[in-house]
Amino acid sequence: MIRIPADGILFHGGYTAIKSIDLSKCRDGLDFGKGFYLTSSLKQAVSYVPASIRKAKRRGLIPDDFSENNGVVSVFHFNPNAELFIHYFDEADTEWLHFAACNRKYSLFPELRKKYSMVDIIGGKVADDQTAITLNNYVSGAYGEPGSERADRIAIELLEPERLKDQFCFRTTDAVASLEFIRGDRYDRIR
Repeated sequence: MIRIPADGILFHGGYTAIKSIDLSKCRDGLDFGKGFYLTSSLKQAVSYVPASIRKAKRRGLIPDDFSENNGVVSVFHFNPNAELFIHYFDEADTEWLHFAACNRKYSLFPELRKKYSMVDIIGGKVADDQTAITLNNYVSGAYGEPGSERADRIAIELLEPERLKDQFCFRTTDAVASLEFIRGDRYDRIR
């Protein structure tokens, strides 16, 4: 079952510490839409640091000679707020697949984007680099028409959902306000 851990500790791997979250700088087109993504897995956050650095270099946000060792895992504490609307996808099932697909290609499953548009925090399985390839193939119709029984079955089987870790997308200012920055740990000291 996907839930924010009882201790409320969540991690974000990147090229710099994120002490103040600005949702306007968050990218669209990710699994659960635009928002600030965290995980309960320190190992998973650490594994995202090199990819974050590569992307930041391509976008010109950091110099080409920026060392991977200077990457940071930001550690946050989630302070629950009863007014936040939270949804968890407990399994990598058809609805999870369709929701991730509609956030990557807006013409797919608009009813799901509308259904979850008011959710402050969405949690569920993460599509890592390997599964992102499967999701992109699904969205492009490589397994058949997205939403068809055949395409859904193939994509879910290829995703190997039992191996996927968690992610939590904080999508609103109220959601972000529930996060307290604790510290930033340098990549070279924790990997």
